[in-house]
Parts: sequence; C-alpha cells; structure tokens
Amino acid sequence: MSEKAPAAKPMEGGMDTDALMKELGQGGRFHIINYILVSLAMFSLAQYQTQYVFLAADVPYRCIVPECEAGNTTEYSPSWLEGAPGEHERCRRPVPLDPQLPCASDAFSDALQPCDQWIYASHDTIVAEFNLACQDWKRTLVGTVHNFGMLVSLPILGYVSDRWGRKSALVISCTLVGAIGTLKAFSVSYEMYIIIEFLETLAGASAFPAAYIITVELLGQDKRVLTTAFLGIVLVMGGICFALLARTFHYWRTFILVVYPPSILFITYIYLLPESIRWLLSKGRREEALEIVTRAAKMNKVTLSEQTLKKLSVADVVVTKEERDEEEGLWTQVFRSPIILKRLAICSWWWITCTFVFYGLAINSVSLAGNKYTNYILVVSVEIIAVVNNAIVLDRIGRKRTLLIAFIVCGLSCITIAFVPERMWWLATMLYLLGKIAITQAFSGIYMYTAELFPTRARHSLLACCSMLGRVGSIIAPQMPLLAMYVEWLPSVLFGCTALVAGALMTTTPETLNARLPDTIADAERLASSPTDKEQATSRL
Repeated sequence: MSEKAPAAKPMEGGMDTDALMKELGQGGRFHIINYILVSLAMFSLAQYQTQYVFLAADVPYRCIVPECEAGNTTEYSPSWLEGAPGEHERCRRPVPLDPQLPCASDAFSDALQPCDQWIYASHDTIVAEFNLACQDWKRTLVGTVHNFGMLVSLPILGYVSDRWGRKSALVISCTLVGAIGTLKAFSVSYEMYIIIEFLETLAGASAFPAAYIITVELLGQDKRVLTTAFLGIVLVMGGICFALLARTFHYWRTFILVVYPPSILFITYIYLLPESIRWLLSKGRREEALEIVTRAAKMNKVTLSEQTLKKLSVADVVVTKEERDEEEGLWTQVFRSPIILKRLAICSWWWITCTFVFYGLAINSVSLAGNKYTNYILVVSVEIIAVVNNAIVLDRIGRKRTLLIAFIVCGLSCITIAFVPERMWWLATMLYLLGKIAITQAFSGIYMYTAELFPTRARHSLLACCSMLGRVGSIIAPQMPLLAMYVEWLPSVLFGCTALVAGALMTTTPETLNARLPDTIADAERLASSPTDKEQATSRL
C-alpha cells in the first residue's frame, strides 16, 4: 500500500528548524543540561509505571479454622494442619470431625467448606492489608485501573502540550504524580487505594511522551536514534532501581513514601527547563524562541548566522495568521487527510501491541521460577540489549525494517513458548527473554517512529491519541495471569499473534530515515512520496 501526498510547499515563515538545531550544535552545554533534566524525570517516572506488580502482588494465605484457632492467630503453619484435607486450599477449609477434640491432621472430615477468615504469611502488599484473599480480580484490577487512568490522561495532557507547551505538560505530570501517588500510602480501604491509583495515572501518564518529545524536538534528524537509545537506557536503570527499592522496602506503605515524594521537586523545572524551540516556532512565538536560541548559542559557544537571527527576529504577520488559522482547524485537517487518518489507525495498533505484550511479559515475569525481584531485574536488564541494538541498526537499515523484524521475532518467540514441554523450562525462559528483547526494541522504536510520522503542531496530540488507544493493551495485560489459570498457553499465543499483525502493518507506512521532522500536516503527508535526504543526495550524484 502506498500513500499519495500533495505537492510540496515552502516551509512556513522560511524557518528551517532542522537547520537551526544543527547550527546550535547538539552536544553543547545547553543540550547536555537539558538531557540531564529530562533524564531525571524519565528515571523517576520509570519507577511508577509497573509499581502494582509488587504493591498489589499476591501473597501466601490460608483459611482460619475457627474450631482450632483464634481469629487473630499469627501462626501460619500449625502442626495440626500438616496432612489435613485441603491443606493447600486457600478458599476452603477442613471441618473437624468433633469440635470437642483437639485438632489433628487425622481429626478432620474429607468435606471442605468455604471460609470467611484468613491468615496471611506476609503483610507486605495491599492483599493482606485490605483482606483481598480469594478475590484475585480485585488484585489484578489495580493494574487495569492504573492503565485506564493513562487512557483518559493522554489525550488531555496531549492537548495541554500542543496548546500550552511541552514543558507545561511535563511539569504538571511529574509534580502531580508525586503528590497524588504519595497519598496512596495513607489509604484506609481498597476503594480509596483504587481511586488514588486512577488519579495518579490520570495526572502523570503524559510525562513520558512529553519528556520524549522535548528531547526529539531539541535535536536534528541525525541524533534522534542515539537520544532515543539514551532515554531507553535511563528507563532501564529506573526499572532496576524500582526493583531494588521494592526488595529493600518490602512494606508497600514504606515503599510509596520513599519513591513518590521526590517527584514533587520537578515543579522547579518551571525555572530550569526551557520550552521546546520547535513548538514555539510552530506557534509563531518567535520572540520567546529567539530568547532561548540566543541563550543556547551562548552556552554552546556558537555564533548564529545573520540570516538565522533575521528569520527569528522578523515576524511575518501574514504567516502568523495562517499558522493560527491552521492551529484552530487542526483536527479538521487531520480528519480530512486520508493519509494521516490511516497512519493514525496503524500507529494505534502498533501501540496496542507494544503495551499489551510489553507489560504482559513484565507482569508475568514475577511468576517465573525463582526470586520475583531478581526475575524482574533480569527481564528489565535485557531491555538494554534492545536499546543498544536500536541505536546500531535504526540509522543503518531504517525504521521500518528494524521494527518489522522486531515484531516478527517477538511474535514467533511468544507463540513457540506455548508448544515447549514443561521439562524444557530453560528453553521457555530463553524464548521469553527473546520476546521481551524484541518487543522492547519495537516499543522503543515506535516512540521515535510515531513522532517522526506526525507534524509538530499536532505531534503530542496525535502521539497521545495513539498512546491512549494503546492503553487498551496495557489494560488487558494485567488480566493475562487470570486467563492463564484457565488456559495456560493462551496468553503467549495472544501476545505472538498481535505482534505478527503489527509486523504486517509495518509494510504500509513510509520510511522516515534521514527525513526532516515535519512541522505541518502537509509536511507529514509529503513523507509518503518524498525521498529522504540521503536518497536526494544519491540522486544528484
């Protein structure tokens, strides 16, 4: 399938933003400071994205037998229970043959009856705290509500980002997630915990795309892959730190009070982090852009050309009016463009696949044999392989081919797991990790590829729309362990099939390797037929 694009038109206002970014340099002091600021936000937020894996984790529990022990007993494994009928049952208990006789393993009838009191081996998670025994759906609902909050949040803060700035969206998200998330530590009921979980993600879900877009828009086209890899490694480091903190601070309230409050300090980014230059120029706010560009040039010790300064200093009233008119009819233009609409639908499926498989595999990692914290660290650590691999191949073989291979490898690995015999657990584990590496590579690449397919004026809104629809996948993912209780092989087959469909759809969109980052709807449409810079250079030889 091919996309037919309209004829090209000059860049608005004559300002080539990619040329401006290159003129500023991309490794100077201004850029490094901004990379560090954004990285701190990414590192911190990486500790919240799957916190429910540990905070709402299952713990061992059993029924209290009221004929044999008090309701407030603390003895989890009494001797009289060993060998008794239903010893390993969690929701039914044995019944003594004669309540007057002392309890013993041979003093129970074979009949079991439902119980209404439980004793927990650990009180580290909300399962024991809110007495969620035999209600697995309430435990997994926490992850679903977490991701539903993201679904609601992304279009709201995506609009905030495109209307009032990338920095505004990032500061609001990072600060509120710290403030609201801290309140979870003071929850007095399951219902209160669930409501705060939803509000936390409602406020903070857009921090990731906002931070990513700020970084991408700060760069020229030749540095996007390296920066994406860098941010991916930061996320991995944040995930490892999250598991180490969870292992150190087992009790869920303590963990929350250690991890969440520091994010409130991101409110200082109002003064520390500059707004996206690309966004300011796309809104016609050239005076503010000039101020930031001048400061950046001074910090990077570069001298801007007179032509660049003139373009930034002179505001063309006619062009500014056109830009304002285009902004007001932005979504009308999106819906009138078959190219952008088709691209939006395809990107949304990619996001559904990535969130479904990525979070599904991460959640299931704590169910693998061995220590759950070590398993989580292992599964997160292998993501570095995917990130480094992306840094090597995305600029060499292109975005489409890289992501196509990643989706296919992930799909085949996950489907194959369903046919591996139990005695070959090591092979299943290797396929599991291979699938995790592949979907991480796809997820990391999709962030950049999606951002490159959409224009600056609607980039965050359209990226947020894809991410919002993608949350359908992460909403379903926490329910996969429940599905596995009924059909053990089905979750891995579902993971694999969705990845293969995503790979097939990858053949229908344009390559963005060496292409300019589009600023308008028309620019984005021209990606469908315009050759990349590299191809143009080749054709001139």
